[in-house]
Amino acid sequence: MAKKPRGQQTEANLPADRVTPQKPFRVAGMDFVGPLYIKVGSGVTKGYIALFTCATTRAVHLELCTDITTDKFLEALQRFVGRRGLPHTVYTDNALTFHAGNAHLTQLWT
Repeated sequence: MAKKPRGQQTEANLPADRVTPQKPFRVAGMDFVGPLYIKVGSGVTKGYIALFTCATTRAVHLELCTDITTDKFLEALQRFVGRRGLPHTVYTDNALTFHAGNAHLTQLWT
């Protein structure tokens, strides 16, 4: 029986969402990037980027937001859906903004 060299690891298989051919952004990930400082006139204000990534093709869609509240998240999601179509699945982290947005969308759906 051949011994495995020390320190060699076997990689886990990728999830089916990542390897199944499908329309771009059908399965997407979403997160906020920032803050960024934006010059408006003579002043400077904070801004954020809503970052959407396609799980299959790794394409990126960016939306500029003025803050990371639930309302701004839902507006960015609406612009994303208007441009790329309604995704089947969206993966996010456990940020309160995303939980509140999910609760709002679930309430609207029912």
